[in-house]
Amino acid sequence: MKAFAAATAVTVVLGLGLAAPAGGQSDKIKAALDTWLTERTQPEGVTGITAAVSFPDGRIAEAFAGRVGKGAGDLPVTKDTLLQIGSVTKSMTAGVLLTLEAAGRLSIDDTVGKWLTQSAYEPAWKGVTIRQLLNMTAPIPTYSETEAMSKIWINEPQRVLSAQDLVGMVKGKGLPVPSGWFYSNTNYILAGMIATNATRERLSLPWLMREQLFRPLGLDSTFYEETTYPEAVMARLAHGYFLNPECSEYQPKDCTQAWNKPLLGRDMRTLNLSWAQAAGGAISNARDTARWARGIFNGRLLPNRQQAAWLSLVSQKTGKPIDDVSADDPRGFALGLGRIWVDKSTAFWFYEGTTLGYRTMYVFFELDNLMIAVQTNSQPKGEDDKLRDAIMVIYKAVKP
Repeated sequence: MKAFAAATAVTVVLGLGLAAPAGGQSDKIKAALDTWLTERTQPEGVTGITAAVSFPDGRIAEAFAGRVGKGAGDLPVTKDTLLQIGSVTKSMTAGVLLTLEAAGRLSIDDTVGKWLTQSAYEPAWKGVTIRQLLNMTAPIPTYSETEAMSKIWINEPQRVLSAQDLVGMVKGKGLPVPSGWFYSNTNYILAGMIATNATRERLSLPWLMREQLFRPLGLDSTFYEETTYPEAVMARLAHGYFLNPECSEYQPKDCTQAWNKPLLGRDMRTLNLSWAQAAGGAISNARDTARWARGIFNGRLLPNRQQAAWLSLVSQKTGKPIDDVSADDPRGFALGLGRIWVDKSTAFWFYEGTTLGYRTMYVFFELDNLMIAVQTNSQPKGEDDKLRDAIMVIYKAVKP
């Protein structure tokens, strides 16, 4: 079971020469969402879905389908509905580190040992660079797959965890890490700690995200906290249902019962998100997710040097740097960003972020200069996750 999703496979066919959007695009998107929701309500346990399409001329079309939860009194999903965005948060953490580099506060080739005290990390991690943390080539286990994390989700869902608590779940535990590329949420917890230490004023990561990222891009419905979210945000948050029976990374390969089995069917809306933090703790809506991803790939936040670093890829197969994905090496990972090879002429950037009850996905159709973001309110097992199909029905609805 993956608490956060990495760059998972998406099968799409890209079109060429998308025209400027005409009237009625939101109606087309709404019809596409209704179709997807009708087909996927039962197998995925969802009750609602929201989507936003960012067109080349700057306009954004939004649509919504279903309700925010399973209760008889639960309201329809609207433009004000928020959902957890999971590992899409990672690109925000990477963005903060890169803005700090651009300001001369650090280098992403600095080491963990330079910026954190010895009590904050395992000695073997001392020479790991910030770049390695962000592109998942650091030899560091992931805390979110441990039994200790599962026990807190089950028995102490309101517990507020510190970054040190999260790192402590793997520090000194001797957990295995494959060589090369390994998706570890611990990497981003350490990166978030470094971001605060690199500011003379010890500014918090929530403050840095808000001032360095959210305000410049006009993200008025994106929030990040490391403890408990304010009631004004929680009041807008949809219910989210955990339905994933898969075993965790650190359970035996022949595991027959997941540590997280007691969570099955539970509404995870009020689970304290301090367990996710810089690795996946942000809350947003589809409109802001599309704006965020558009801001990244349009280069609106960083100087050229840091922008190039943000998009620099390593192979998910080997962990080695690559110029781009290819038929032989189809999946790449940049600094909190995923890229996948589709066919002989097409590759694209995308990400699916997942928490226990929520999924957010965006896809950037580069040939069309079209960004699509969707969100829904369940986490099913991997084979039942067809959120990518929602992207495709929307794409087919708005392409020429």
